[in-house]
Amino acid sequence: MDTESEESIAAAEQPNADSYLNFHSSQMFTDGFSFSGFERNKVFVGRGDGSFADLSDVSGADTPNDSRGAVWADFDDDGDADVFVHNLQRERHDLYRNDIAVPGEKGAGFLKVRLRATSGQYEAIGATVTVTGPWGSTSQVLSRGGGFNSCQPPELIFGLGQAATGSVSVLWPGGLRQEFGAQDSGARLMLVEGQAEPGSFERIPRTLRDPQPPGLKVDVGDLIGKLAFADATGADKSIDPVALASDGKPVLLNLWASYCPGCVAELPLLAKKAKAGEAHVVLLSMDSPGQIPAAEGLLDRQDAPFHRLYLPEGTRTTGPGEVTTEDLFDLARLPIPTTLVLDQEGRVGTIIRGQIREE
Repeated sequence: MDTESEESIAAAEQPNADSYLNFHSSQMFTDGFSFSGFERNKVFVGRGDGSFADLSDVSGADTPNDSRGAVWADFDDDGDADVFVHNLQRERHDLYRNDIAVPGEKGAGFLKVRLRATSGQYEAIGATVTVTGPWGSTSQVLSRGGGFNSCQPPELIFGLGQAATGSVSVLWPGGLRQEFGAQDSGARLMLVEGQAEPGSFERIPRTLRDPQPPGLKVDVGDLIGKLAFADATGADKSIDPVALASDGKPVLLNLWASYCPGCVAELPLLAKKAKAGEAHVVLLSMDSPGQIPAAEGLLDRQDAPFHRLYLPEGTRTTGPGEVTTEDLFDLARLPIPTTLVLDQEGRVGTIIRGQIREE
C-alpha cells in the first residue's frame, strides 16, 4: 500500500473527517443503525395502588428505533392521551392510539382543560391546574415542553376513572388562585383568568384507523402489485402474483430467513405444496447479503419449484404497479415466518402468522 492510500484511510478514520461523518450518518439514517444500542421504548401504566405495570411488549411502542421526540395529545379527541413519536432511523414516525379505556365504559371518565391568561403570557404557561376527586388531588403544570426536542399542546387531560365529577382549581402564573368547583366528567373546559364561570370548547372527534398487522403495511383485502425485489446475486427481479395465479392456484408469499428456526422448519411443507401443484410458493428472504449463500443452500436442498426473492440493497427503483420493501413491510417490527395467501387478483385473502403446519 502506498503512502498516499495509507494517509487517505487514516483521514477517513478520524472522527471529525467528512468521510467518517458521512459514513456514520448513512449507517444511522439510511441503514437503520442505532445511536442507543437498539434500546426498546417502554410503556408503564399505573395500577392505581402506587405501582406500575410494564405494558411495553403489548403496547406496540417497543420499537428498537431511536425515538428522539414525543408529543402526548388526544389526537382522536376521545378523552385520553395518544402519543406521536419521531424516530431517527429513516425519519420514521409512529402514532400510537390509546385504547386502554373506552369512552362510555367503566373507568373512562376525564376532564380536559385549556387556559387563557389575562395578565402576562396569554397561554398561561407555568400555570398549575389541580383536579380533586374521591381519590385525592392530581396537579399538572402547563409547560408546552416536555422531554427531548418535544412540545406539548396547550391542553391538559385529567382522568376521572369512575367519578362523575372533579373539582378544578388553577394557580395562575401571576399568583392568582381560582376555584372553579365541581365539573362533570367529559367536560372540555376553557378557563379564563379572572372569570368565575368556566367556558367550553368544541369536541372535534377524529378517527384513527386500526393498526395493521405488526410489521405489515398491508392487510386482508388489499391488492398486492408486482413484487420488485432482487435475486440471489443482487440483480433486480420482479414477480407478478396475478400472472402466477392465472391457473387458478393461490400464491403463498412467505417471508422467511435462513437464521429463523421456524422458517427453516416449514420449508419441507412449502416444498410439498409447491411440488404437488397446490400453490405457487414465493419465498421472500429477510437475509442480509452475507447470509444469502446459506439461504440458497437451504432452498436447493428442498429441490422444489420455489420462486426466490431477496431484499434489494438500498432503494429499489419501481415501475408502474410494482411494490417493494417500503410499500409492504416495516422490517424493524416484522415477525417471521409470516405468509400472505394471495388470490388470482393478487388480493390478500389470509395472513398466516408463525410456522405453517400440516392441517
